[in-house]
This record gives sequence, C-alpha cells and structure tokens, in this order.
Amino acid sequence: MKKGFATLYFVLLSLFLVVSIAGSSFLLLSWQQRIGRNVQNSVQAYWAAEAGIEDAFLRLQKGMSFVNPISFNAGEGVATTTITQTAPGKNLAVVQGNDASRVRKIQALFELSGLTPAFFYGAQIGSGGLQMENLSKVIGNVFSNGNIVVTSGTAEITETATVAGVGGSISGGTAKHAFADTCEGSAIAQELHANTPGDCTYGSYIVLGTPPDPVPLPISDEEIQQWKNDAQVGGVLNGDYVLDGSDAATLGPTKIAGNLKIQNSAVLTLSGTLWVTGNVNVKNEGRVKLASSYGETSGVIVADGTITLENNSISEGSGNPSSYLIYLSTNSANPALMIKNNAIADILYTSQGWIEVQNNTQLVEVTGYGIHLKNNAVIQYEAGLQNARFTSGPGASWELTSWKEVE
Repeated sequence: MKKGFATLYFVLLSLFLVVSIAGSSFLLLSWQQRIGRNVQNSVQAYWAAEAGIEDAFLRLQKGMSFVNPISFNAGEGVATTTITQTAPGKNLAVVQGNDASRVRKIQALFELSGLTPAFFYGAQIGSGGLQMENLSKVIGNVFSNGNIVVTSGTAEITETATVAGVGGSISGGTAKHAFADTCEGSAIAQELHANTPGDCTYGSYIVLGTPPDPVPLPISDEEIQQWKNDAQVGGVLNGDYVLDGSDAATLGPTKIAGNLKIQNSAVLTLSGTLWVTGNVNVKNEGRVKLASSYGETSGVIVADGTITLENNSISEGSGNPSSYLIYLSTNSANPALMIKNNAIADILYTSQGWIEVQNNTQLVEVTGYGIHLKNNAVIQYEAGLQNARFTSGPGASWELTSWKEVE
C-alpha cells in the first residue's frame, strides 16, 4: 500500500510539474505576444501620427480649408491633427496617432519661405494706362501696357517711363528716360527711345525699333484665390465689421462676408490675411497695421468690392522697414480703389479696375489695370519692395522647419 501511495504521489508531482511548466510557458508566450502587440500598435500609432503631419503639410501647401481637429484613419490607426497659427507665416501642427489605445504624438512647425509678386516699378499699369495731372509724381520707374498721358498741369516721372506695344505713346509731362513707340509733347531729360519723337524735347534721341512687349500684372487670379483661401481658414464673420472712435481690435486670418469700415481714429491690427467680400473704407485718421509678429514679412487685405482710403488714414506694415501692407481689389469699377486727402499707405493693387490717387497721398508702389494720379499725389518707390516677403499667397511656399516627437 505504501508502494502504491508513493507511485501515486510521484505521478501527481510529475503532473503538477508538467502543468506548471506548461502554464509558465503559456504565460511567457502570452506576455511576449502582448509585448509584441504593444510594440506593433505603438509603431502603427507613430506612423498614423506621421501621416497626420504629411496631411497637414498638404493642406497648408495647397491652401485647403480645414476645421480643427482633423481626424482620419491611417492604416489601422487614427490620426488626430490640430493646426495652429503661432505667427503670420508660421503654423504648428500637433498630431496624435492612436492604435488600440497606444498613443504617439508628433509636432511640426511649418514656415513660409519667401516670396512675393515682382514689384519692380514705382507704378506698373495694365492696358488701361496711366493718367497724370496737377503736379502728380512717380519717384521711380513706370511700366505701362497702355498709354501714359498727362492730361493737365505738370507731372513728373523721375526715372524711366516705358510704354509697351506698337502704337504705345507717352504724351506730356517730364521723365528722365522714355521708351515708347511715339512721343508727343513730353520733356525727356536724357534719352528718348522712340520711333516717332514728335514734338518731344530730349537730351538725346535713339530710334527704338521694336517696342517692348506688354508685361502681365504680377499677381494671377489663381494667386489671389490662394490669399482668399488663406483668409477663410481662420473663419468667417458674417455682416459688416466696423471700428469707430476709440475702438481697437486684432483680426485675421479672417473672411468678412460684408463690408469693412475703420474710422475716426479706430485701430485695426491684422494678425493674418483678410478677405472682404464687400467694400473697404478707412477714413478720418483710422489706422490699419500689421501685427508686430509679422516681423519683416508683409500682409494683404483682399476686397471684392471697392477700397477707399481717405482723410488722414494710415495703413502700414509691422514696423519693420521690410514689412508692407497691400490693399488688393478684384473689382472692375473706375475707380476700384481710391486713396485721397492725405491718406498714407504702402502698396495698392487692382486686378481689373482703376486706381485713383489724389490730394497729397503717400504711397510706395501702385499696380493696376489703369492708374489715375492727380492733385499732388506722390508714389515714392522703395528698392526693398523687390525683396518683400508675403506670409501667404503668390510665391509663398510652406517648408518644414522643425519636427519632434513629444509623446
């Protein structure tokens, strides 16, 4: 009996050892499988986060609209992205990748690389041409696809006046140099390049030959639409936006579905691109300026309606000498953009309509379909404009400037 008990004991002990070893092996294998799954899920979460960064880059580069947070499936994981403007021309993308509750987080900073429409002239004009009168002046060069005409009084272009195309003419006023098919009644201080000099006076005359080809205005419709897209990303304000008297506000990037009016010493600070579907009016010492965060970069207000800057209003960049504020109207009216009565601004641009500049205003560059200068209006070109950098729109390109995993 003792022998039988010993045999049973041995069998039970052996069975216990076998079960223990099998159980330990199962637990070890299960633990290893769990570790493997965790590693796999973590890797998949990481790649989901990477996919979110790539998606953010594409949205910025293509000017696509979005609403935070942006969430989508990436493989077996989910990417959740938040894109935040930290300064004009700078966007921080933070992406959380999640796979089976395993989370990896990546952040990337995107910045705009340079660049700008080519503002190489004090005034560049489309086929509408340039009309000047009453002591108006362009301190710099002028290039026009249409005729340059001084309609009354004395007007001056201090450097070179160029009119493109066969039949293009310059008539009246004074310039240092001139290039045009025909010239009538102008005083050209140095070289006149023309095929028909007419009764112009000049220092020397050179036969022009083939006139210069017309040059398109520097900003395309597609590029203007890019600026509108950039503004709309920041949200839409429905109705008129008015600042009056002691009002002060910071705005942008924003689309205003209505009119914009800044008046009676009110101050609007732009923190991003602004798109106004109606009219813009800045008057009576109203002030519009770019936020200091723009630094040396420049900013834009695009309006589908007419723009009027008047009565000692001031529009300016960030305070950095390389920063400019551009007003751009897509309207086809005459005028589509008017500045008058001692108003001060940087750059005016119309894609289809006329710009009227009058009454002692100060500007650094004007580009439009047609331009009318009168009553002591002065455009004083600044050489730095050719290197101006805008925070969005034409010529601008998003680049990845920093990247790191934060979780």
